[in-house]
Amino acid sequence: MKKVLFTFIALVFSASAFAQLIADKTDKRVTFGLDLFHDFQLAPSDNWDPRGFNQGVSFALTYNFPLGESTKHTVSIGLGMSSHNYFSYTRIMNPYTNGDFEYQSYRDVENFKRYKVNPTYGEVPLELRFRIKDAVKIGVGVKVGVMLATKTKYVGPDDSEGDILTDGSGATVHEKLCYISNVERMAYSATLRVGWNWVSAFASYQINPVFEVGHNAPTFHPLSVGLTFAPF
Repeated sequence: MKKVLFTFIALVFSASAFAQLIADKTDKRVTFGLDLFHDFQLAPSDNWDPRGFNQGVSFALTYNFPLGESTKHTVSIGLGMSSHNYFSYTRIMNPYTNGDFEYQSYRDVENFKRYKVNPTYGEVPLELRFRIKDAVKIGVGVKVGVMLATKTKYVGPDDSEGDILTDGSGATVHEKLCYISNVERMAYSATLRVGWNWVSAFASYQINPVFEVGHNAPTFHPLSVGLTFAPF
């Protein structure tokens, strides 16, 4: 835990210093932002049993265009990336299917550790940013994401008989699968930030579901809530 905390602190300060150097060279037109957040899985379907905490991370580098003659208010556009972890007590047993998903519940299984779906998106954020008395900052915007990869990870009892990765023995296994079926290739989100100096509260709501409609796929909409660290 101490190593993770130290790495996080070092990353935040290194990114802030690098972004501040770029901003100074470009008349503060460039912003780097790092988001650490929790995803609420809203309105999950009956075949999906979400876990309480779903940590994620994203970052973006944006260019700020002044609104009119004021340099305090800007329109900002850039490029970024986000990684989400949607944990569940429900496991997709056939993630590569061309048909309907099948599931297994692990809610009451003692040696079940975790199951998650982990999509990663390349993103284009667009924001209107306002300053109030220089220190208070508000950002309202949207972002469009393109799926770069989607993985699942399962840690728990080996009970998937016939699976080439396991033998049905009941022992604990670690299973990672990539590029699973029936995941939306695009993600459309509305965003909001309210902050003081270089720290902001952050929220993002994904308008479309993570999985495609149909194929007995789970249905939920992520609401990401967390903190943004950015020297803008």
